[in-house]
Amino acid sequence: MTTPRPRRGRPPASSREALEEIAFELLLRDGYEATTLQAIMAAGGVGRSTLFRYFGSKAGIVWGEFDRAVERLRSALDDVGDAPVMAAVRSAVVRSTHLSEEAAPGSWLDRFRVLDRDSALVAETAVHWRAWAEVVSGYVGARTGTEPSAPVPAAVGGAVQAAYVSVLRHWAAAEQPVDIDELDDALRPVTDAFQTVLDGMSLPR
Repeated sequence: MTTPRPRRGRPPASSREALEEIAFELLLRDGYEATTLQAIMAAGGVGRSTLFRYFGSKAGIVWGEFDRAVERLRSALDDVGDAPVMAAVRSAVVRSTHLSEEAAPGSWLDRFRVLDRDSALVAETAVHWRAWAEVVSGYVGARTGTEPSAPVPAAVGGAVQAAYVSVLRHWAAAEQPVDIDELDDALRPVTDAFQTVLDGMSLPR
């Protein structure tokens, strides 16, 4: 097994983002269990103190950007204004995805591939996606005056999350770049259908 060499001159991992990108290259190539902290440090040209200052652990590398993406989704929902509930959800998912891709241009889908395909991460991946869905459910619950765990908000969160992952898997399998317009189009039938449900329940929009 070869280890990518650090570039000459300024260390390639002179920032948290650069080291994270290098780490995910190794994770995608070798898998989570086979990728050691020592390999990441060697590839990034950094010492143990730098790696732990940025991430704290290997798990911190894997889940840090996912957790930031969840916060971007939450922030986008907070900022979406008074649009109809499901239009707001769709807009926030699209917006947060655009921001996430901007944060890791060219490697964001590789990070998704690692989380989605590595058998060692299956259980944790499910937990993190549930947290993502619960952000959506919480927003729908707040807008409709119902508990996030009630059937409709919970169903919305689960359905939007499933549709979103389906789009990401399509892009990852086809090795396509992130296409924000395609994402919006793919989510629209799901969000429109649930808006009809909300309207039929005479809930506030």
